[in-house]
Amino acid sequence: MKRILIPLFVCSLTLFSFAQNELKIPINIKPAYKNGTRSFDGKPGKNYWQNKSDYNIKVNLDTKTRLLKGSEDVVYYNNSSDTLTQIVVRLYHNIGKPNAKRDFNLNEESLTDGVKLKKIIVENTEIEITNKSLVNISGTNLTLNLTQKLAPNNKINLTFDWETQIPAVQSIRYGSYDSTTMFIAYWYPQISVYDDIDGWDKLDYSGTLEMYNDFNNYNVEFTIPTGFQIWATGVWQNPEEILTQKYLDRYESAWKSDEVVRIITEEDLTAKDIYKTKNEFYTLKFKADNVPDFAFGISDHYLWDAVSFEPEHNSDRRVYCAAAYNLSSKDFVDVAFYAKEALKYYSYEMPAVPFPFPSATVFNGSGGMEFPMIVNNGSASTKAGTVHLTSHELCHQYLPFYMGTNERKYPFMDEGWAVMLPFDFQERTAEGYNPRERYVKTYEEFAGNEYDLPIMIPSPTISYRTYRTSAYNKSANAYEILRKTLGDKLFLKAMQTYMERWNGKHPIPTDFFFTFNEATGQNLNWFWKSWFYNFGYPDLAISKIQSKKNSIIVEIKNIGSLPLPIKLQVMFKDKVIKEIYQTADAWKSGKDTIELKIDGVKNYDAVILGSELIPEVNSVDNVYFK
Repeated sequence: MKRILIPLFVCSLTLFSFAQNELKIPINIKPAYKNGTRSFDGKPGKNYWQNKSDYNIKVNLDTKTRLLKGSEDVVYYNNSSDTLTQIVVRLYHNIGKPNAKRDFNLNEESLTDGVKLKKIIVENTEIEITNKSLVNISGTNLTLNLTQKLAPNNKINLTFDWETQIPAVQSIRYGSYDSTTMFIAYWYPQISVYDDIDGWDKLDYSGTLEMYNDFNNYNVEFTIPTGFQIWATGVWQNPEEILTQKYLDRYESAWKSDEVVRIITEEDLTAKDIYKTKNEFYTLKFKADNVPDFAFGISDHYLWDAVSFEPEHNSDRRVYCAAAYNLSSKDFVDVAFYAKEALKYYSYEMPAVPFPFPSATVFNGSGGMEFPMIVNNGSASTKAGTVHLTSHELCHQYLPFYMGTNERKYPFMDEGWAVMLPFDFQERTAEGYNPRERYVKTYEEFAGNEYDLPIMIPSPTISYRTYRTSAYNKSANAYEILRKTLGDKLFLKAMQTYMERWNGKHPIPTDFFFTFNEATGQNLNWFWKSWFYNFGYPDLAISKIQSKKNSIIVEIKNIGSLPLPIKLQVMFKDKVIKEIYQTADAWKSGKDTIELKIDGVKNYDAVILGSELIPEVNSVDNVYFK
């Protein structure tokens, strides 16, 4: 008899693992499971690895000319099993060059010369920037070809000197908001991600897609004109050198206070006694550990509030929550409070994971954009708008900054969660606001049309219209329906398991799907396939009703094939006499028609299917008249 050899990794799979593998795994991802960096039970594989960097950055920022000059020393750690022949570095501000590839037009005043590299040093050897055999700049990527390969479990020392012009107006996720106020992001030469899926991430930054970064350590020193304040990723290391005692006391008290402390008020700005030094410049120092990026805001006339809270019971640790804002942004007077309450909600209720970072600041710039430990938010005209924007952007501190997901390929792994997780908080904090209904309606506008593509299609291949639907609206509805299907207790167990396994790492969609399957003890592939892989859309219909003595049997057809909750109301003389609700698992068998029996119904005028909280593209066939 001929012996058949079965690879060891196949033998190690359980029957449950094979059930997991029913989901489509692209051929570029399959090697990660074969090589043991990922596993079919959703856990990081025994051979999982990821790289990281230590950044020491010194910045000089001329607030009059808005010219930022920087010098950074980087230690890059190759923890992979691969020998690297090159290092890929991101130069994000090259998107501002006049001829740069962009997803949308920019104000001409925001165009710049991009990142001007002044010096590159690799392992104490200066590299000629014009040497194209070693230095290749294409779009927003710089590729350094190494003369000496970087072996596994080794590190390399890099130095970059550069300068970049901050536009006088708002640009993409950074820029100026008045003559002395700027928010600055994507600003330093940043080592790209080398992972077990794609190797080096060489996607060009063109404006829509956001970030995918390793978890790094930062020490950043800002030399700026006296009278300016910086709010940034990380924790301020030398406030006692900068602030006079009055303001230092306020700042330090905010780290211990359950009530909002007004550190800088309108009156304080006119008093001009905030800062110690009489010199023209001073240096502010910040430190941030194990975070995927660093951003900051600066102004000489912003108000400053702060407060803190305990992110877990019986702990000495407190989280500092701040708001820095323009006097004209009247809603921001409450933002530090909303930030604290939102982070308490995330810490104790949903997802009930203690806030992982020491601080979080809401900077009053424009729009809404998240960065580790700081977000850039515009002012809102309503309480609902302020609460929504504050809680949404701060939710991103968990996803992607705690979880390390790849927003460039899979934005539904962070944006959808940042929409769905704060629903309860937003509803009870902003009275009369119904975010669930808002996102059902927003999804319905595009559901089933030609731009409604499967969520799993990587973002670089789709249009902005599809991107917005997939990343935010459709995925948020999927997560909310999943929560209702599993129930809060089981949903939280699965979510916390996922976050415990993958925080500080780089999960991909199948890691999330497989973890939920394993943590719930259920094969949820019927749900993942329908909502994330297929072309389904939300469309249920009542096809017929049969009367049986004191009951009726309602036949419901799933025209759009998405597994949706079912809500039925039986009407008699303009009153609801019976109401039933069935979670989305009514469709897990894969059948497109089911029957629901409603007892205790002798007479009825009509039966109504659906709810404002359940997406539906065609409600015409959702009412059945007797």
